[in-house]
Amino acid sequence: MTNAEIILETAKWIEDRLGEDLPVPAVAARSGYSLHHFVRLFVGVAGIAPKEYILRRKLSEAGLALAGRRCRVTDAAFEYGFRDLETFSRAFSREFGVAPSAVRRGATFSYLAPLALTLSRAPTIACAPVIEHFPAALLAGRSIRVTEAGDSVGKLWAAFMPRAASVPRRREPPVFRQLATWDDAAEDSLDILVGLEMETLDELPLDLVGKAVPACDCLVFGHRGSASRIAESYEAIYANLLPALDRRPALAFNFERYLPDAGDPWSEAYRFDICVPLA
Repeated sequence: MTNAEIILETAKWIEDRLGEDLPVPAVAARSGYSLHHFVRLFVGVAGIAPKEYILRRKLSEAGLALAGRRCRVTDAAFEYGFRDLETFSRAFSREFGVAPSAVRRGATFSYLAPLALTLSRAPTIACAPVIEHFPAALLAGRSIRVTEAGDSVGKLWAAFMPRAASVPRRREPPVFRQLATWDDAAEDSLDILVGLEMETLDELPLDLVGKAVPACDCLVFGHRGSASRIAESYEAIYANLLPALDRRPALAFNFERYLPDAGDPWSEAYRFDICVPLA
């Protein structure tokens, strides 16, 4: 059974227990993976962290029951494992931007389907990866901590790009990178920095953050397709390609490299590189 199939089997196991308390370490143990490896593979396959996936699946099924007026809000809260109405209502409103009572009255919400129903398109990694040596680099940009898939990183890029042209001491021609770093002790969060390669950080503006990236050998995978399909590339890399290549990632980061001719992010011709440091 492949890694992707194991994650899908685990997701089906979750579906049968949406009314129960499902701590991620217990789910990871059931899958046979270590916690850190499970979280990384789950994000690669699903495009969303397991903790957030479990919560959104609980809330989605509760919302479906409310939309069909099959139960009261209080009943939905307890059926899907929430300890009280206030906790359920607060979580539902935070995730979907609408109160559960409003959904029962006919409001819409962003239902998250079970994982097995969402993996319908082929991965966007068309060519075999190459190994490339990256010298140590300096990056400057803006950063955010993320715990779920969503548009927060896209918004970060949108805020940074108008600023990029005036960043002093950047490399020319400009090379953009998105750096993801994590702590093995953190359950399901990533620190994301979007920015530029720099000549030096000595004149770093106060509104930007700097980061030194060590030299490393990377497997470089070429993503081809709309930015909306990036999760598919990570699924292919971490759930299928790396295990098939028998290569082990090293270091607690990976990064995306964007060249000036990357193209329109929302076009199927969009391209950039996903770089995974090797052990």
